[in-house]
Amino acid sequence: MEVKEKKTANLNKYMSDYMKKKYDANPALHRRYKNSLNIRKKYYITDEVWEKYKENLYAVITMKEMIDELPDGFFERFLMDYKSLNFRKKEEEHTLIIV
Repeated sequence: MEVKEKKTANLNKYMSDYMKKKYDANPALHRRYKNSLNIRKKYYITDEVWEKYKENLYAVITMKEMIDELPDGFFERFLMDYKSLNFRKKEEEHTLIIV
C-alpha cells in the first residue's frame, strides 16, 4: 500500500524557506513592512495614505505622534536647523570585569 505525503507539509516548508530568503535579502525593509502592517491593524489608514507611504508608514505615524507632543514652534525651529544638525553616537566602551 502506498502512503501519500501531505502537500501542505511541503507548502509550509517552501513558504518558510521563501520568507527566510526574502528576509535575509533585505532585513530592514522586511521589518519596516511588518511594522507598517501592524500599524494598519491599530489605526484607520486610508488606501491613499497606504499607497503613499507603504513600508514607511510605521515611521511616519511614529514621527507624527512625536511631533504632536512637541511644544508649539519647536518642530518649525527643528526644520530650519535640520540641514546644519549633525549628531554622532558615542562609541560604547567595552569593559571587562574580572572576578
